[in-house]
Amino acid sequence: MCGVIPASVPVGSFPGPGGAIRILLGLRLQASSQPEESAIYRSLISLSIVLTLLTVVLSAYIRLAEVGIGCEPWPDCYARLDPAAEQRGITVLSEQGREMAHYGARVAHRYIASVLGLFILGIFISALRQGHKRSASVWVPLGIFAITVFLSLLGYYTPTRSNPLITMGNLLGGMVLLALLWWLLQREVEARTGAGVPARLRLPVTAALVLVLVQITLGGWSSANYASGNCPGLVSCQGDLLAAGNVGDAFNPQRTITLDATGKVVAEDALGLMSMAHRLTALLTAAYLAWLVRRLRPQPQLRATLVFLSVCSIGQILLGLATVLSGIPLWLLTLHNALAAGLLLACVNLLHRATPAAAAPPPR
Repeated sequence: MCGVIPASVPVGSFPGPGGAIRILLGLRLQASSQPEESAIYRSLISLSIVLTLLTVVLSAYIRLAEVGIGCEPWPDCYARLDPAAEQRGITVLSEQGREMAHYGARVAHRYIASVLGLFILGIFISALRQGHKRSASVWVPLGIFAITVFLSLLGYYTPTRSNPLITMGNLLGGMVLLALLWWLLQREVEARTGAGVPARLRLPVTAALVLVLVQITLGGWSSANYASGNCPGLVSCQGDLLAAGNVGDAFNPQRTITLDATGKVVAEDALGLMSMAHRLTALLTAAYLAWLVRRLRPQPQLRATLVFLSVCSIGQILLGLATVLSGIPLWLLTLHNALAAGLLLACVNLLHRATPAAAAPPPR
């Protein structure tokens, strides 16, 4: 992520925890100056980005490990669920929770998410206090706060892995939260200096962001429906992928997961279509991003972001090939999720650079 950090962030401008606590509690102290409060605000956002990225990666690891990614013998051990035994996430901190698989990752996820919630509350309070002095619309911190509340309720009241929509809500909610925090930080740090690239490039950059979001959604939908084992080869999947019924079922947001008598997910033909759609869209996304990098190459201020975008895009393709050829190891698929977050951050950075501040005229 270092390749897409705004260059104008002053070193040493982030205060210590004492200042962050003042903002978090919303106290108006006589000695607190406006520059100090703005620095505290940026500190909270920066820390929240790091914690959100950790939460996204840990959540992906736990979700993938729970359903048998990387288990032996593959794929017979994959996608075995017991909905009756699923427990609310809060039990991970109880005595009973100590017996749950991947206990360390679960505890780390719980504590990081809790601290993140406090920081985001502080961001929301600070944004309201700044009034019209904010560089970004109040809707951005409001959206960040609303998504955090949504994810907290979703994780507590609906912990099941047998409902694809719940899994998608967690995955997409985390990714959108990360993107909004990254956008907010950049607008706070760089918005007053104007846009970094010509405004005419905003449309192709927006298209790249949309493509990456579609790709993340397809990957999440494929994973939420346990489709990983239905396409053992690079271009070969089980069943008739293009049958009319399969197409309708594969992308039906209200589809349900069918389990056999042993609790294993039934390998329906529609699952193969999900997996193949994800792979083909990945190639389309990589091709478009390669074109975009070439298009933006004359912009020297974007060099670091374009390098980071290229590394993430190429890495995603190589990891996708490696996961299929090596039997889908858990660590590779977790890294695949982390690189998807990197692609999202790079595209958000490009959109920020192509979006001028309200008071700054766009470059021609």
